[in-house]
Amino acid sequence: MFVPELSHPYEVFEHTADIGLHAYGRDLPELFIHAAQGMESLMVSPEQVQLATTQEIGVEAHDHLSLLIAWLDELIFLFDTQFFLPRTFEMLDFSETHLRARATGEAYDAQRHEMSSAIKAVTWHEAAITRDDNSRYQARIIFDI
Repeated sequence: MFVPELSHPYEVFEHTADIGLHAYGRDLPELFIHAAQGMESLMVSPEQVQLATTQEIGVEAHDHLSLLIAWLDELIFLFDTQFFLPRTFEMLDFSETHLRARATGEAYDAQRHEMSSAIKAVTWHEAAITRDDNSRYQARIIFDI
């Protein structure tokens, strides 16, 4: 399994009519942050997003994989309902079934933000979290666009 240096915490891959993401982390909280950063970068380049507003986000699920999907789904929901584009993330509390995080970014502005892809949903198709021989984590996520 290829695991890039953590200076490249995620990579995008093409998948039929959808788009996929491999995210990497030294631990699960870092993996979840990198997955969120990667997903957000599919919509708008991070360099275009100012750090103007902070939102606290909490999600629950029954295991790590469903928690990752719930986390990314919640970020999509925030964009769909409030046009919120987060750029930075901080995990405040993290367990196998619960996370609480702080996301900082700003509201989408069509005048300043160039939208690359509109993500409809996170899919369960091929979704996985694995751990390599160096105890680093990798997530594979496919998005419906």
